[in-house]
Amino acid sequence: MLLNTEIQEFITTHLNSNIHELILKGSPFEGLDIKELIEQIEAKKKCEAKLNTWFDTPGIYFPNKLNIEQTSSETAAQIKSGFIQGESIVDLTGGFGVDSYYFSKRFKTVIHCEMDAKLAQIAAHNLNVLGAKNITTLAKDGLEFLKSCSDTFDWIYIDPSRRDAQKNKKFLIEDCSPNVITNQDLFLKYAKNVLIKMSPMLDISVGITALKHVKTVYIVAVKNEVKELLFHQEKNFKDLATIHTINRHPKGDELFSFELSTEGQAAATFSTPKTYLYEPNAAVMKSGAFKLISQKFKLNKLDQHTHLYTSDDKIAKFPGKVYEISNSYLYQKKSLKKAIGGSESQCKNTEFLRKNGNSQNPF
Repeated sequence: MLLNTEIQEFITTHLNSNIHELILKGSPFEGLDIKELIEQIEAKKKCEAKLNTWFDTPGIYFPNKLNIEQTSSETAAQIKSGFIQGESIVDLTGGFGVDSYYFSKRFKTVIHCEMDAKLAQIAAHNLNVLGAKNITTLAKDGLEFLKSCSDTFDWIYIDPSRRDAQKNKKFLIEDCSPNVITNQDLFLKYAKNVLIKMSPMLDISVGITALKHVKTVYIVAVKNEVKELLFHQEKNFKDLATIHTINRHPKGDELFSFELSTEGQAAATFSTPKTYLYEPNAAVMKSGAFKLISQKFKLNKLDQHTHLYTSDDKIAKFPGKVYEISNSYLYQKKSLKKAIGGSESQCKNTEFLRKNGNSQNPF
C-alpha cells in the first residue's frame, strides 16, 4: 500500500509538515496505520541531504529512520567505491544497500548480506528500482554466509555495527559487531582483499596494530568533516601501510597521501607568521602528517603544538584552507588593546579565550 501513487504523493507533500499534528489527524487511508506513514515521512526526510538518489527516485521504500542514520552517506559511498574494483565483492553488513549500490558500478557481481529480513527485503526492492541488476540480496548473517560458502571473492567489505543491543554507541574495534579482529582470518580465507570501515574517532595506529596485513588506510572527509576511516587488508601483505586522505567539497577533491613511516622521518621548520596562513583539512589532521605537511609544501609551522603553517609565497594546491594575513600582533595586553580598539576588560576576555583554546581567530 505504501508504494501506491496516492500514498507516495501524500508522503512527499508532508515532508515538512508538523509530525505531531499529522499523528493527531490519523491516517487518511483505510487499512494503513498513521505510524507507518510517519515512519516513511521521517525516513525520507533524512534522505533529502544524505541520499539524494534514493530521495529523488519514485517507488523507493524507506526503512525506519535509525537505519538511515546508520547507513553511509551517498557521497561517502561513491568515494569509497572508487578505491576498489574487480569481478566480485561480498558486502557482509549490507544494511540499506547504499554501499552495495555503488559497489555494483565497480564489480560484475555483488552479494549483499543483511540479517534483518525486513531490511534485506527493503534493500532488494530499492536496488531493483534503482536498476542495480548485478546485486544478489541475502537475508542472512554475513559470517554464516561465508562459513557455508564454497566460492572465493575478489573483495569483502565489512561495516561493523557500532551499537550494542541497547543501541548505545561503541567505538573500540572489539566492541563492534561482527568482531573483525577475531574474524579476520575467516575474511582472508575467502578474499584476497578486505575493506573494513571503522569509527572516524578510532586512532589509526590502534587499527593498524589490531589488524593484520593492512596495506592502505583511507581517511574520507566530506566538506571538511571526517566521515569514514577505511582499512584495506591484502592477504600476505607485510610492508608498512600507506595513508590516503581525501576531502570532498564543491570546489573539488583535496588529496594527500604518504607512507606511514615517512612522518616519523620528516622534519618541520618553524617561523613567526609570514604572508599566508595554512590550515590542513580534517582528513589530513586525522592522518597526523604534521611534519610532512611542513616538509613537502616547504611551509613553516607556527609552533610545535599548533598545526598551522605559514609562508611568503602562496601554495596553489594545499589540502586545506589558505588565508592571507593582513596583520599580526604581539600577545600583550597593550598591543591587543590597541589592535582591537577595546577596553582593558575586552583584552582580558581575549586573554581568557586564548588560554582556554576558544578563540576563533588564530591571531
